[in-house]
Amino acid sequence: MGNGIILGRFMPPHEGHVALVRTATHLVDRLTIVLACAKSDPIPAGIRQGWMESLFPKARVVLHCTDEPLETRDPAWADIIRQLHPEPIHRVVGSEDYLVPLAKALSAQHFILDPMWMAFPANSADIRKDPYAHWYSLPSYVRPWFQKRLTLVGPESTGKSYMADLLAQEFGGPYVPEYGRPYEKYRTPGDYRPEELHYIVDGHEAHRKTLSMKAGPILFEDTDPLLTAVWAEMLLGRPLPSLEARIELPEHYLLLDANTPWAEDPLRYYAKQDMREKFFAKIETKLKAHGASYTLIHGSFEEREAQAIAVVKNMLKTPKGAGNAPQS
Repeated sequence: MGNGIILGRFMPPHEGHVALVRTATHLVDRLTIVLACAKSDPIPAGIRQGWMESLFPKARVVLHCTDEPLETRDPAWADIIRQLHPEPIHRVVGSEDYLVPLAKALSAQHFILDPMWMAFPANSADIRKDPYAHWYSLPSYVRPWFQKRLTLVGPESTGKSYMADLLAQEFGGPYVPEYGRPYEKYRTPGDYRPEELHYIVDGHEAHRKTLSMKAGPILFEDTDPLLTAVWAEMLLGRPLPSLEARIELPEHYLLLDANTPWAEDPLRYYAKQDMREKFFAKIETKLKAHGASYTLIHGSFEEREAQAIAVVKNMLKTPKGAGNAPQS
């Protein structure tokens, strides 16, 4: 079957592109994906290259970047592709009619697959305008680029886990559970050592990266390194600069206040109300010190739910990611 070429911007790649490339792998022995890019592209070429290499590890992905966007139907692509792929090209695969003259110029056979995108009615330009309306057209590797994080923080027994689960069920999950809790359950008893706080962040961040590819437009997160940094101050009596350096702010925090009933739990530390309020004050100070965006959640559980849901709805109004740009 020989060598095959696919040309596109993949800005971003969607499930239609995935089907196209996977079909191409059945039509050729060796597939090269030529990724067109320009300096003005709203999604950097390196990001798109990483996506395509993750999605199609057996394909060769090559970039051709220009100062200004070069439309994929431009006749200049024939010479560009010859330079990028000096070996003979036997098949050119895609979904648009410009493949006919391109394949002819390359002395190759063209395969125009699903030109109306009937199997997967997706369009990269539409996705960039409103990624949340097309969320399930995005491959899992691509979703974190457009995803927002909403992190729940607060003292113990304020309903963080309950609220994260509720929001994930309401808007689509999964949510990222707190890693510190199972760590606490199975650790060797005794005073905390600084490196243990880093273990907690390691576990939490690895889990978050995995779950982000399966979550919805908003990734709900119970606790994060910022709250772990506050735990370090509470447990060790001093800040850990090395932990502070690992803080990556989400788009928004929900800060749950300490005016909730205390629920007994052998894994919890600070039951006295004055300590809970001290913990709360430290969290708010940390949020302000890092310039974090946050909303204070307070009142009854019903009021807290309503406040949190309102925040999520507001976050969904403005998509994260790229604006309009040439279609791919």
